[in-house]
Amino acid sequence: MKKHPTTSEVFSSAAVNWRIIVLGMMLAAMTTVTFYFVTVYTPTFGKTVLKLSTRDSLLVTLMVAVTNFIWNPVGGAVSDRIGRKPVLLAIAGLSFLTAYPALLWLTAAPTFGKLMAVQLMFSFYFGVYSGTMLGALVEVVPAHVRTTCFSLAFALAAALFGTFTPFAATKLIEMTNNKASPGFWLMCAAASGIIAALTIYREKAVAAREAVAA
Repeated sequence: MKKHPTTSEVFSSAAVNWRIIVLGMMLAAMTTVTFYFVTVYTPTFGKTVLKLSTRDSLLVTLMVAVTNFIWNPVGGAVSDRIGRKPVLLAIAGLSFLTAYPALLWLTAAPTFGKLMAVQLMFSFYFGVYSGTMLGALVEVVPAHVRTTCFSLAFALAAALFGTFTPFAATKLIEMTNNKASPGFWLMCAAASGIIAALTIYREKAVAAREAVAA
């Protein structure tokens, strides 16, 4: 940018673009929720809820962290080739359909192997979706407010959804007496991503058609 905006101009632009910030927050919700679930909450979930050893829970967390690094660039590369929208919808859709059944299968008879399998599946969802979502969010935010809007959208997603995940998961188990109930929170995050992706790319397509017609 040739002219650096003032602080008031930055916030004014963000206020004007509040809609894309909200949609960006919804798009990023699945990334932050899944990340906090597979990293921050896994040791507690494995030890306290599933009654597995601390060693097993931390080993799963370590493997998840390693695979996160692998799947992130894979998601970006695949979406570069086939487009952001198909990848976002496919991964969010898979997460919505499998989150609760996977946790139900795990909690019915918890083992180290089951915990590893389920969490690696969620790691795959997180990595591929995140690698795609980060590129998508940069592309859909207007250039002159890109840094501000991207930061706000991602920070809000982390604050309102991601960091809230361990509490939400614990509370859901307490309220329902169902150890698999954190799956409902993951499903909500996935639904948020689906709605945001459909809305963002529908509006983008409409804008492109109007630009051609003009």
